[in-house]
Amino acid sequence: MSEIQFVNLLGDSIEEAIRRPAPARRRVRPGRRRHLAVALAALAVVGGGAAVADMLSDPAELGLGGIACYSGPGLEGNVAVVGSGDLSRSPVDICADAMSSEGVTASGLVACADEAAVAVVRRTGGATCRRLGLAPLPPGYAPSRERVRRLTERAVALERSAGCVPPAELARRLRGLLAEAGWRGWRAVVRGGPGPCGRVSGTGGSDVRVLTSVSSARRTIAVTGGMPLALEEMLFGSESLGDRLIESSGERCFTLAELEEHARGLLAPTGRPVSFRVRALPANQGIEPPRGPLYERGCAVSAGPFPVHRDGRTRIGVDVYLKR
Repeated sequence: MSEIQFVNLLGDSIEEAIRRPAPARRRVRPGRRRHLAVALAALAVVGGGAAVADMLSDPAELGLGGIACYSGPGLEGNVAVVGSGDLSRSPVDICADAMSSEGVTASGLVACADEAAVAVVRRTGGATCRRLGLAPLPPGYAPSRERVRRLTERAVALERSAGCVPPAELARRLRGLLAEAGWRGWRAVVRGGPGPCGRVSGTGGSDVRVLTSVSSARRTIAVTGGMPLALEEMLFGSESLGDRLIESSGERCFTLAELEEHARGLLAPTGRPVSFRVRALPANQGIEPPRGPLYERGCAVSAGPFPVHRDGRTRIGVDVYLKR
């Protein structure tokens, strides 16, 4: 359920940085940054061995940049790269939440500027940032982040009020908003996408909405084609129908026909046709209890819904695992 959303949430700044050669400003010893996780609100593992500061070196404004949370001493240990995150909260608070399972608290962290990204590291007394070759956050960071927060709030309100309009129409309206809000030189561009509805925001599994495709280097905000915002929130928001479908499929042993009937009834409030994708779980994967043991018994379990865009309309697909 989260894979499609996650891919759509990465944003231009990270994609561009991956394509660019890394700037020669600081050498990082091999193995120091050994585990990379990228997400907006919910973290998802995507790779390892990358120099995070090099990946996020190009955005023009810190307020739009990512936040790298380092769990170890200095620039060592696991690294969680959070998209701009909840813009109403500080980077230190965001990273403390992301690393809470490791016993990290906000009081033991400090936020530094690493080119155009924010690096949150363990506090080691005064001048922690400079000792690590980083800079303290500039005085303009908080106002810049607040400016991005206000823009995001207005853009999401525009997206919500527009309903399902084509991406080109939403981009036209967003250009007017940018001009009205004083974002000079910024443009809304159409980037394509499979769905019929113009979309400019998304989540990573939480209720915090963020602008999903922002390029500070190009000064653009991309409008993509996706499902209606109201439908997305019904399927993937907090306490959503999608979550309920996954959880309820582990409450008893369903036959395939029973699970299909159950899913259609549960998803009926969406008013959308429902289809099913039935497959066996790959041999190297497992499912956590209670669905896992039920699957091993030959019961049908759900992995959640996903959008199916066809003929200019969004339908709902449901992933079902059934042991063959």
